Amino acid sequence: MEFLGQIYGYAYKTVCSIPDGWPFKLAGGAVFLVLARHAMLFTAFTALVAIDLFAKFIALSYEMLKAQGEENPSLVKSIRAIPEAHRQRIINSHEMKTQFLGKILMYIFAVIAAGFADYMIGHVNFGQIVIAYLASTEFLSVIENLDDAGVSALHGLVSLVKRKTGGAQ
Repeated sequence: MEFLGQIYGYAYKTVCSIPDGWPFKLAGGAVFLVLARHAMLFTAFTALVAIDLFAKFIALSYEMLKAQGEENPSLVKSIRAIPEAHRQRIINSHEMKTQFLGKILMYIFAVIAAGFADYMIGHVNFGQIVIAYLASTEFLSVIENLDDAGVSALHGLVSLVKRKTGGAQ
């Protein structure tokens, strides 16, 4: 029973402290509302690039397994071989981190520039065009990497996406 009393006491203190620092909380909420869409875009692009990076790891470990004499390594086996590919320096962490950071920064700059162009010209939707292009390019890269990793089910999807995006890469 004493435990429940402690929980009640902490909950009461928390509720009573809600109005404390209300100007900062209000300003923080306003900033969050203004930047929420941008934060979601950044998070989505970061996730998409991370997925692409993981797909590249799978493709590199698949190629390592094939070079070691494995005839048709499965997707699961390729994923499990990622640490070995890293130990053999087939997957270079420093280079991959640099590519990851470079892509994210390039995406941010391209979207910001498109936003400024939209503002200057009068909302032509350059931002949406840039976001769609970057997202489709990254998506194409993910499925190409998985196709390179022997996931044959995606081979037709690679061709279809290339046709739909005009071969974006």
